[in-house]
Amino acid sequence: MNPTGSDQRLLLAAAQAGDELAFQRLVEPYRHALQVHCYRMLGSTQDAEDLVQETLLRAWRALDRFEPRAQFQTWLYRIATNACLDELERRPRRPELIDPFPDRPVGEAEAPVYDPAARYAIREGMELALVRAIQQLPGRQRPVLIFRDVLGWSAPEVAELLESTAASVNSALQRARATVEEHLPAPAPAALEPDERELLSRYIDAFERDDVDGLVALLREDAVLRMPPQPSVIGAQAVVRFFRETAARGDLSRMRLTPTRANGRPAVVVQRRTPDGGLAAHGVLVLEISGGAVAGIDAFINPALLPRFGFSGEASGGRS
Repeated sequence: MNPTGSDQRLLLAAAQAGDELAFQRLVEPYRHALQVHCYRMLGSTQDAEDLVQETLLRAWRALDRFEPRAQFQTWLYRIATNACLDELERRPRRPELIDPFPDRPVGEAEAPVYDPAARYAIREGMELALVRAIQQLPGRQRPVLIFRDVLGWSAPEVAELLESTAASVNSALQRARATVEEHLPAPAPAALEPDERELLSRYIDAFERDDVDGLVALLREDAVLRMPPQPSVIGAQAVVRFFRETAARGDLSRMRLTPTRANGRPAVVVQRRTPDGGLAAHGVLVLEISGGAVAGIDAFINPALLPRFGFSGEASGGRS
């Protein structure tokens, strides 16, 4: 829960006097929004977690210089943005591979406020395609696009945060938009959530029954399986063949799928069944649904992702 104005002032005064517990209570409502921001900037959930910790460390060290008349969230965003830009300076120039970001229930108190006039809607602001496209941008264009077109901030607000000018922000925004639109596919029609749940349930059922024909029927004929840096697999038959023959080694039921959500889309956590009846972490599949069928699948085959979705990254025990 966000503290009230008076509570925040009391917490700020205590934190500036050296009370670390007060500081933790002061920043906790903003932690998730900062993590989302760092994820959009960097495309990595692990890097986002690390940079939020770096942000809060910098904020603690600089807290005595914070002016109470300023917006505390804006101040934290400025620190987080600068930490992300520092991280990008240390990276090679090539874009990094991205990973999925677990969804959480909407309407939570610490969620940032979005402007409905923003170029990209709330849901699109976490779409994998958009996050990938943002990674194509030079460092300082990233926060401009995120604040202006995802969060709906005004040019003067962004200029103040970046210690720049509105004209410079608008110029960077035009360049960023051109790059993003070049890499961003046309948006697919949004599916109704109940339809998504029902289709996801049928997808899991077909997978776990090794029902090849049933699984092919759920995919659009031109469905795409994306697995950067590996080449994409195109076509329903080819996608299912890859899953069965390569990923599942001849039997789809070797895999256990559990429904979840990531980046505003239905997804499944994938675990492999071990010979002793246990389960081993495998990865996460994020589904793109269009017209009542699976149009695309983003595969993230990385056992280390599973703890972010509430699953163990280690193999679980089987029969004794």
